[in-house]
Amino acid sequence: MRRSAMYCLLASTMLLVAAPAGAQSATEIVERMLSEYERRAEGIENYTLIQDAMGFETVSYFEKEMLDGRPVFKLQRTSAAGVVVNEPTQGGFDEIYTMGEELGRRATYGGVRRVDDYDTHVLEVTDFTGLGFGQSVTPDADFTPRNGTLFLDVDTYAPRRLEFEGEMTNEEGVHTVTSTVRMGDYREVSGMLVAHQTVVEIAGLGAAIDPETRAQFEQMQAELDALPESQRAMVEQMMAGQLEQFRAMMEGDDAPMTVQMLVREVRVNQGPPN
Repeated sequence: MRRSAMYCLLASTMLLVAAPAGAQSATEIVERMLSEYERRAEGIENYTLIQDAMGFETVSYFEKEMLDGRPVFKLQRTSAAGVVVNEPTQGGFDEIYTMGEELGRRATYGGVRRVDDYDTHVLEVTDFTGLGFGQSVTPDADFTPRNGTLFLDVDTYAPRRLEFEGEMTNEEGVHTVTSTVRMGDYREVSGMLVAHQTVVEIAGLGAAIDPETRAQFEQMQAELDALPESQRAMVEQMMAGQLEQFRAMMEGDDAPMTVQMLVREVRVNQGPPN
């Protein structure tokens, strides 16, 4: 009898511990993620992120739009060092929310996992076909994710890490590329949660470099070599890490490319930047 009671107690304890995870589903997790995003979007019509990325100041402007009855902030314009680098597109890391409820229907819930010192809900997606997600990893190539894993903070339901594997198509053909995005240093700004540090690591770009990109890099290198020594040293110091990565990719090195973006300023409801 004592032994049976012990087994019953153990079984009950295991059920209690497992219940929270078992009660969750991908659909519920995504619905909560969307509702938290919608709640934080109240009263916000647009915002601008001013960031440091690869030694340059970038300015990204987002506006609120309604998509299937839900608010989504879509990237309208990005400039780097004062030069506009893209036309209006959805882009940006808010792109995860444009998938809406379809994400929940396609995802499988993988339970709670500790990631980067945070407990996260794990969502695994094996098919991104037709979702229009992750289309612009680079301006001169087309990236199509095949599968991926999303890690959402258990408290805020904001993304902590995104991992993708897919194909990049350019003039040279189709290439397998993997991408990992880590988001940290979240801060609340006018009710929004903004990741002030984002690190993007992309592996497989070396094989995907097309002749035009290679020619552009060679021209940049020639212009750099033509600078006076003091100016060249200053530029190389500012972009040391990025130049090393670019040079390695040009030589066919399989080392991943890493880009860190640090938010310096967030402007809310101030309209398009000048």
